[in-house]
Amino acid sequence: MKIAIIGPGAMGLFFAARLQESGQEVWLLDYRPERTAHLKQHALRLITLEGEDRDYYLNVVYEAHAIGPCDLTLITVKAHQTEAAAAQLPLLMADGGVALTLQNGIGNLETMAAVVGPERLLAGVTTLGVTLLEIGRIRHAGQGPVLIGRPPGALVTDETLRLIVEVFRGAGLDCRETADIMAAVWDKLLINVGINSVTALTRLRNGQLLIAPEAWRVASAAVQEAWQTALASGVKPSPEPLSRMRQVCQATANNRSSMLQDVLAKRQTEIDAINGQIVRLGITLQVATPINALLTDLIKALELGLVSGATNVISE
Repeated sequence: MKIAIIGPGAMGLFFAARLQESGQEVWLLDYRPERTAHLKQHALRLITLEGEDRDYYLNVVYEAHAIGPCDLTLITVKAHQTEAAAAQLPLLMADGGVALTLQNGIGNLETMAAVVGPERLLAGVTTLGVTLLEIGRIRHAGQGPVLIGRPPGALVTDETLRLIVEVFRGAGLDCRETADIMAAVWDKLLINVGINSVTALTRLRNGQLLIAPEAWRVASAAVQEAWQTALASGVKPSPEPLSRMRQVCQATANNRSSMLQDVLAKRQTEIDAINGQIVRLGITLQVATPINALLTDLIKALELGLVSGATNVISE
C-alpha cells in the first residue's frame, strides 16, 4: 500500500517508521523545508519500549506533488494545522484514496470534509505514547490500541477498512475496527479535556494529578461538563469518564501530556480543538461549560507569551 503521512511530529514519525519497516511504501510530507532537509539527510532514530535504538531512512518531501496519489493518507498534524494539511488532500487522494485522521480533539473531520467531502474519510484514535525528543529522534513511551472507523457521511467499503486495519496490524500495532468511531473520539476527548489543559497550566505529570486534589477537582469538573455536552449532542461515550481518566493517569503516571510538551517547547497548543470545542458546543447546545471556558482562556493567555514572544507592555 502506498501511504502518505502529513505531519512529521512524534506520532507521524512513529507510524512512518513502523509502516515502512513492515514493507509498505511510505512518504512523509513536511511543511518545514529545514526539517525536511534534516530528515532526508539523517536517519530517524526510534528508541523502543525496551530502550533499543533503531534507525530508519524515510522518504521525506516538502511538496505533495512529489508524492502523487496514494492509497491512504494519514493526517497526524496538530489540530490548528489541519486546514493546511487538508489543502494537500486533493492531490494525494486523486485516484480514489482514503484519508485517515489520527488527531486529538474534534473538528478535524469537518475541516477535511470541507475540502474533499466526507465520503472517503476515516477517523481514528490511539493511546500510543510517543515523545519527540528532538528533530529526527523519538521515544516509544507506551503501548495502546489504534481504533479506526467510518465517521458520519463516510462511504469507505468494509473491504477497504479491513485492509487498512490489517496494514496497521502488519506493522505490529494493536489496530481494531470500531462501529462507533465518534464515541471512541469522544472517549479520548473526555480524557484530554481533563488532563491536558490542567497539566499544561500546572506543569504536573499525568500521575501527579492524582495526588494534587486541587488540580484533580478542576480536571474532574472539566470532564463532567464535557460529558454533559457529549450527551446533549447525541453522542454516547463510554460511562464513568472520571474513572477512565484516573486509569489513564495511573497508566501514564510519568508522562507529560501533549499539551504540556507543547507549552514547554513554546509551541501553539491544541486547546481550541479540545476544551475550546466543548465551550463552542456548549453554547450551541445550551450546556454550561464555565470550567472549560476558563481553562481555554488561561491556555490562550499562556500561549500569547510562549508562542508569540509577548513582552510586558506596561510602561514604567
